[in-house]
Amino acid sequence: MPNNKTAKKSEPQDESPINELDQLRQIVFGVAEQQLKKQIALTRSDLEQALNTQNISITNRLDKMQENFTQQFADVEQRIQHLDKTHDENELVIQKDLASLASEHEMFATATQQDFKAMEQALDSGSQTLSHNFNEQLDQLKTHLESVSKELSSSKTDRKTLAKLLATMATNLEDDEL
Repeated sequence: MPNNKTAKKSEPQDESPINELDQLRQIVFGVAEQQLKKQIALTRSDLEQALNTQNISITNRLDKMQENFTQQFADVEQRIQHLDKTHDENELVIQKDLASLASEHEMFATATQQDFKAMEQALDSGSQTLSHNFNEQLDQLKTHLESVSKELSSSKTDRKTLAKLLATMATNLEDDEL
């Protein structure tokens, strides 16, 4: 048993030098250690507060940026919709104008064809009338010339009178042709 007693006595002796060393450290460095711990805790608290403040600031900035982007996107979307609507309206106007112009062109072409047919008929009618009148006058002139010629041959008029009469008839024919 003596070995057990020695083992028990040696354990408390081992603890006491560590406790004594801790006590000495506490006495010599205790105040500085406490101040250092307080300073570390204060620095940590300040750092956490600064980080929280910075986090709130960044979050606010991000929220404002997001809000600004959303507003700008909405403005751009509204402008695009307005331009799209204007483009659609312009396209409808152009299509209506095109349809109207096509209709007017068709009506103009039809009216022009009718006018050409009417002018052609009028010209044909006028030329037939002129041809008929000219033929009638030519027949009348031939008849008159034959009668004058018979009269001249029966009355035996001199050549001068005959030449004057022929010259007068030629002048009348020229006047009739004009």
